[in-house]
Amino acid sequence: MPARKKDDKQYLTQEGYDKLLKEKTNLIEDKLPTTLERLKEAISQWDISENAEYDTAMSEKELIEGRIKEIESMLVDVEIIKHKKAWWEIRYWSIVTFVDDKDRSHTYTIVWSWEVNVLEWTMSFESPIWVAINGKKKWDIAVVKAPSRKYSIEITKVK
Repeated sequence: MPARKKDDKQYLTQEGYDKLLKEKTNLIEDKLPTTLERLKEAISQWDISENAEYDTAMSEKELIEGRIKEIESMLVDVEIIKHKKAWWEIRYWSIVTFVDDKDRSHTYTIVWSWEVNVLEWTMSFESPIWVAINGKKKWDIAVVKAPSRKYSIEITKVK
């Protein structure tokens, strides 16, 4: 994650903010104590120079602490963005359905880059598709300039 300047404002939806807080709480209250307990047990086995349990627990501890710091930095200067009901035009946090040039339908929610989760069908407003569809309306055709190719999509639904 690139370093943020002190005065960089972070934009999140309420859902994204809540998810980050929940993840941070889970890391601090559950995962870190469990990992520290495993680390303590591994250290009690005396020789830690060739102790796989120790190495694994120490690596996990470092990953957890790194993620906690990453989340804390994301939450430093946050502004919660409210969902706006602009059903006729695509904006941030719109839910957009489009058909690509291979006749496949896709539905995504447009979110801030920190909130992107492909398993939840979200897309960053920094993506090439967002750049193409920003401000468009239902039934508009947009040309996506992806790094590998250029293609057209037709917007079929906007919520």
